[in-house]
Amino acid sequence: MINKDLWPFKPVYDELEIRLAGIEGECEPLGLEVDLGNETEEEMFIALTTQKAFAFDVMNEHGDIWDIRLEPFSTFKSRSDQVFFPFTGLNPAKRLKISNWILELCNWEGNIYLGNTRH
Repeated sequence: MINKDLWPFKPVYDELEIRLAGIEGECEPLGLEVDLGNETEEEMFIALTTQKAFAFDVMNEHGDIWDIRLEPFSTFKSRSDQVFFPFTGLNPAKRLKISNWILELCNWEGNIYLGNTRH
C-alpha cells in the first residue's frame, strides 16, 4: 500500500488474501482484486467490501454456505466434495455483515505490525 493513510487496511488485505486463497482455482474471477494505489480510505473500503466473491453464495454438496468471516475458503473446500458458485448479488444484509467485519479487521491504532486479524 503506497498511501500511508491506507495502512489501517493492511491487516484487512492480508486477511482477505488468506481467506480467499484457492477460490480462484475453483472459479477464476473470484480471487482477491484490489488496486493498492487507491488514494482514499473510502476508495479502499469500497474496493475491499465489493470483492466479486461476495456476490456469490459459495455452497457445497451438503447445502452449507461458506462465510468468509468464519473460515478461509480452503477450510470450507477441504470438507466439501463439490463446490458451487450460485450468483446471488451482494444483498444489503450480507454487505453490511462483511463491511462490519472489514472495519473490525482494520488497524486504526496506526501500527502496521499489530493487526486485528480474526482467526
